[in-house]
Amino acid sequence: MIMAGRDPQEREPTTEIVETPEGARVTVELPGVTQEAIRIAVSRDILKLEADGTRGRFSTIQALPFEPDPDGISVTFSQGVLDIILARKQGELCQEGERSVPVVSPIDASLEQMEKEMDGLRMELSRISEEKRSLEERVIFLQKDYQNQRRRHEGEKEAVADRRIEELAGGLIDVLDSFKLARESLERSRDGGNALERMKKGIVMIENQVTALFQRIGISKIVTEGQHFDPNFHEAVGSSEDGGTEDETIVKEVTAGYVYKEKALRPAQVIVNRKPQEEAPIKTGRTTKRDKGKK
Repeated sequence: MIMAGRDPQEREPTTEIVETPEGARVTVELPGVTQEAIRIAVSRDILKLEADGTRGRFSTIQALPFEPDPDGISVTFSQGVLDIILARKQGELCQEGERSVPVVSPIDASLEQMEKEMDGLRMELSRISEEKRSLEERVIFLQKDYQNQRRRHEGEKEAVADRRIEELAGGLIDVLDSFKLARESLERSRDGGNALERMKKGIVMIENQVTALFQRIGISKIVTEGQHFDPNFHEAVGSSEDGGTEDETIVKEVTAGYVYKEKALRPAQVIVNRKPQEEAPIKTGRTTKRDKGKK
């Protein structure tokens, strides 16, 4: 038996090797182990066995008395006992009592091949781990970039809203100044003078300031007189009958309307022309003398 540096958690199973004329029989006790958890490898005259079970991990490396035939290996496992039958290579059989051994489960695996497969699996695991790490870094970067873009977008929207409010507030301040001047003009009217003219000029100035403010922020007045009536922008508060004017034509504006971004903030109240309809003669049950003569 060959002993190597062992993990403290590993256990050396009880192993017995009995040489026979046909080969050898290896018996290994593996309590608490299932058949699926047993791993066996044979390389030349070395047998390596590993198994995991409820009582821990078993591991052993055994030196065989000869190099077995890979095609002459059979394994059975029952009630925690593993039996491995090893056949000698052709030409190495003893002359006495040759007999064939039935093969229960053939094993064709070598230690070197398993080590190569393990190396390949380690390389694949390393590659997958590196890809996983790269993807995680990419996800973190995209999350941070999304948050930055979102904060930048919200900041830009807030800045635009602030500029519009500042612009609107600045225009309204000018309107307040004009109202103040108009009020002072009313107070001075007690002393005489051309107070009404000054009031008129002040009111016109306020109207012009509000109109200019609306134009700066995109609010425009709805055109009414001479236009065809549109219920999206006009509200009919009265009608007139003019045969010389087309039907559904606005003839007068009562209250101005305003529109912002092609949407009516307030529809214009207007008077709409309706063509007079010809009235049919009214028939009654009375008969005139002229009617009687026609009969």
